Amino acid sequence: MAAKVDGLRNAIDQATQAGEEFSNVYYETLDKRRHLMSKLYSENTTIVWNGNLVKGGSAKVTEFFNNLPATEHTLHSLDCQPVSDQAIPGQTTVLVVVEGLVKYDGLKMHRFSQNFLLTAEGGTLWKVASDCFRFIE
Repeated sequence: MAAKVDGLRNAIDQATQAGEEFSNVYYETLDKRRHLMSKLYSENTTIVWNGNLVKGGSAKVTEFFNNLPATEHTLHSLDCQPVSDQAIPGQTTVLVVVEGLVKYDGLKMHRFSQNFLLTAEGGTLWKVASDCFRFIE
C-alpha cells in the first residue's frame, strides 16, 4: 500500500511541475509572443473559449489567438493532477486548472478560469490536447 501511495505522490509531483512550467510558458507566450501560440497546441486540439468552439489545426489556433486584443494575465491559483492513461492512451496526460485575472487592451479586467489537458507528445514535449476558457462574472 505504501508503494502505491508513494507512486501516486510522485505522479502528482511530476504533474504539478509540468503544469506549472507549462503555464508559465503558455501565459508569457499569450501575452508577449502570440504568433507562437499554435506551437503549444496539438494538431487535433479542441478549444472552447467562453462557449465558442475553435477546431481545425494550427492555422485556426493561430487565427483565433491573433484576433484577440493584447492581453495581460495574472494567475491566482493553479492546480495540477495526473490523468489516467485511459484518457489519452499511450501518452502521459496532466489536467491543469487555472484561475486569475486577464486584462484585454481597451477593456475592463475579467476574472477567468481555464482548464487544460496536456499530453506529452513524443514522451517529452507538452502540448494542449483540450482547452476550456471561461470568464467568471
